[in-house]
Amino acid sequence: MTQLRVGAITYDYYPFDIRVRRMAEAAADAGYEMHVVCLRDQGESSHEVCNGVITDRLPFSRGFGRPLPLTILSWLWFLMLAGGVITWQHLRRPYDVIIAHNMPDFLVFAALIPRLLGAKVVLDVQDVSPELMAAKSNGRLKGILYRLSAIQERISTAFSSHVITVGWPFEERLKARGVPARKLSLVLNSADPRLFPAARRCPPPSQDPNYGGPFIVMYYGTIAERNGLDTAVRALALALPRAQRLRLDIMGRGEYLPEVQRLAEELGIAEHVQFSTPCPSEKIVDFVLHGDAGIIPYRYDGFAELVLPTKAYEQAWMQRPIIASDTDAIRSMFRSGSILLCDPNSPQSFADALVELYHHPELRQTLAERAAEDYTPYRWEQVRSEYQELLASFRRRTVRQVPATNPR
Repeated sequence: MTQLRVGAITYDYYPFDIRVRRMAEAAADAGYEMHVVCLRDQGESSHEVCNGVITDRLPFSRGFGRPLPLTILSWLWFLMLAGGVITWQHLRRPYDVIIAHNMPDFLVFAALIPRLLGAKVVLDVQDVSPELMAAKSNGRLKGILYRLSAIQERISTAFSSHVITVGWPFEERLKARGVPARKLSLVLNSADPRLFPAARRCPPPSQDPNYGGPFIVMYYGTIAERNGLDTAVRALALALPRAQRLRLDIMGRGEYLPEVQRLAEELGIAEHVQFSTPCPSEKIVDFVLHGDAGIIPYRYDGFAELVLPTKAYEQAWMQRPIIASDTDAIRSMFRSGSILLCDPNSPQSFADALVELYHHPELRQTLAERAAEDYTPYRWEQVRSEYQELLASFRRRTVRQVPATNPR
């Protein structure tokens, strides 16, 4: 049997995108040939082999805060160039399967010619497009974007041989919009043990009775309005009179960053909020371990409440207690006694949770232990094995038969 050949297309940076990296390296670990077509960030080479993953980068910048028309034009231009690269590679040596990581969903059409020539095409739905596009808009535009996104999602999933998504809430939405259950698989955003090794797990700094530094609450990832960082900053301002050593550390980038920085200044707590730019994937564990607790203050906006954040898996695995918005997605993984659940519309709710964690080390330890227990069935080792089996099933469907030779 020939070696499975897998291609991937992502409108993001590699290996910066943690999910794409996890899935690509899982394929490479299984002995499959793995090729990723992606964006090119400053200082990156156009061609590189990263941990066994062949990477071709196109001269695009993802950008944040662009007007929607410019974003769509950039998607379309990337679609054409990525399609050219993946088609040329397929004609030279055929792929068995090509994975398009959204957004946008219609990136699957970069693999149109390979699909016609026999390759299986998989759409990885990291974000459900209709809800996300609606959450990014207001007024009449919200409804228009929802309907247009739903149409392109329907066409893209119908074109795809298979659809992968990141969690149960997204899976239910896709089923409700007509994707057959037999065509759907889950690949959860579990913590990658290469980036979050078991040997690094340790109690938070505040558990040391001799520790006298700040009590650090951390957030890392995209900084968009839907992620509720303004709620976290307001909660910090409300909590500080009762917990003077509190500090909020935010690492990330996004169009909402200036607003969060302005709010911290306006509330007079800028010295208690530290901002840093994103770091390489290998360094995220250091950011997690320097903190005492994680905060995930996602809004109810039709999209964010459906998200199972990667950071929740990572913090649970690294034994950090978590404060999070009370959403169905969070409850689908964690028991109520495993994390502190808050009203996403109430900074006071988050402030009370911050104060409770700050003053009760035994509660922090209990929450961390219970969250780690809840996470155990979803560890990447198990998810990776299931994903590798899924890829192997595509090889079995597409294996090229060699005619038998009649004995003389």
